Amino acid sequence: MVLKRAEMEIKNYLIIGTGVAGTASAAAIREHDPEGRIFLLGDEELPLYSRIRLPEYLTGRVERERLVIQKPRWYSDRRIDLMTGTRAESIEAQAGRVFLSGGSALSYDRLLLATGAGCWVPPVSGRGLPGILTVRTVADVDRLKSAAAGRAAAVVVGGGLLGLEMAGAMGQIGLEVTVVEVAPWLLPRQLDREGGELLQRVLEKRGIRFLVGARVDSFSGKDHVEVVCLTGGAELAAAVVLVSAGIQPDVALAREAGIEIQKGITVDDRMATSLPGVYAAGDCALHRGITYGLWPAAEAQGKVAGAQMAGFGSTYNGTLPSHTLKVSGVDVFSAGRFDIDDEAHCKRNRGEETYQKEVFDDDGNTVGAILIGDLGDRNKITARLRTKGTTNNAAAPKPFAALTGEKPE
Repeated sequence: MVLKRAEMEIKNYLIIGTGVAGTASAAAIREHDPEGRIFLLGDEELPLYSRIRLPEYLTGRVERERLVIQKPRWYSDRRIDLMTGTRAESIEAQAGRVFLSGGSALSYDRLLLATGAGCWVPPVSGRGLPGILTVRTVADVDRLKSAAAGRAAAVVVGGGLLGLEMAGAMGQIGLEVTVVEVAPWLLPRQLDREGGELLQRVLEKRGIRFLVGARVDSFSGKDHVEVVCLTGGAELAAAVVLVSAGIQPDVALAREAGIEIQKGITVDDRMATSLPGVYAAGDCALHRGITYGLWPAAEAQGKVAGAQMAGFGSTYNGTLPSHTLKVSGVDVFSAGRFDIDDEAHCKRNRGEETYQKEVFDDDGNTVGAILIGDLGDRNKITARLRTKGTTNNAAAPKPFAALTGEKPE
C-alpha cells in the first residue's frame, strides 16, 4: 500500500524519529503551515520521553508512563499523525517516498531524518556475550533490569555522563559497581582534572569503585559474561556489564539514499542535507563538523529544520555546550570552555565536596564554568555565558515546555 501525495498544494511532511528533534520539528512545521499533513514516526513504542530520567526509571523512582513528555492529545491537537512502533526501512528519493516495516510506504514533499544515535561498543573480544548491555532507550533499561536481577557484581565501561548516572542508579538497586574509564579522570569532556578527581572522591564515599586510566582488553565467560579483562592483565568479576563508551550517529537510511555522510549526516545552517528536500537534525546530524549529542542542540536543530521545511528562513548557528547531572546525590554542571587553568583567566572556589571554576577570556567575559556539589550560581553563570559572545544560536527555540505551552512531567 502506498499513501499518495495530497492533491492541490497541501504538503506532506514526513519526520523519521519521535525524539526531541523530530517532535520539535513537527511543532515548528505546524506553527508555520496550518494545512500541511505531518507524519511523525519512530520505531520505539513510546512517543517523546525523557531519556534524562532513564536512571530514575531503573531505580523505580519514576514509572514508564511518567517518562512521556507529550501525551496523545498534544499530537492530535496539532493534527500530527503519530506513528510509534513503525520502522522506516528505505528512502526512494526520486519518487519522494519512504518504505516502512510491513511493506507500506509514505509519500513526502519534505523529509526530516531525526534518527538519533546508537551506542558505540569497543571492538574487543567477547563483546557479544550475554550480560553485556548498552542503554539508550526504555527497552534497554528493561533489559538491564532483567539482567541485574539476583546478581551482585557489575562493571560500567565509561565514566562519561550517562555512564556515571547509570552507575549511581545500578548501585541503588543493589549492584556492586566498578566504573572503568580510559581517561585519567571522570567526565573528561565536561570537567577539568581537578573537578574530575574531586567528583571521583565524593562518589567513592557513596560506594562506587573507579579505575581511571584503564582500558578494556576483552570480555570473557562461558555462556554469559563473567570477567572484564583490562589491558595489563587485571581482571574484574562481572555478572552484568554496561558499556557507555560513546554514541554512533544512526546514518544507515541516509547512507543508503546517497546522502553525504561524514561522522554524521552532513547538514548546512538550514539543516538541509545534500539531497534536495531532505533535512536532518539531532544526534544523527553533523553541523559545522560537530555532532552534539545534547538535548538542547537537538531541539534547536529540530525547530530550525521544521521552519525550513515549511518555507521559512530560520538558521542554526550552534549551541552552547552545557551539561547538568546528578550522580548518587551529587550535582554537576559544566558549560562552555573549561580547559584553561592559568590563574589570570580562572576563578576557583574549593570545598571538601564542592568545586567552582569560572573561566574568562582576555576581556574578562565568562566563556566557561564548572560547578560540583553546589549549583546555586548556575543561572547567573549561564546568563553571563549567553550574553558575552560564547557560541550560541540566538534564534534557537525556547525550551520545549515554553514552545508547547505545556509543562513536561
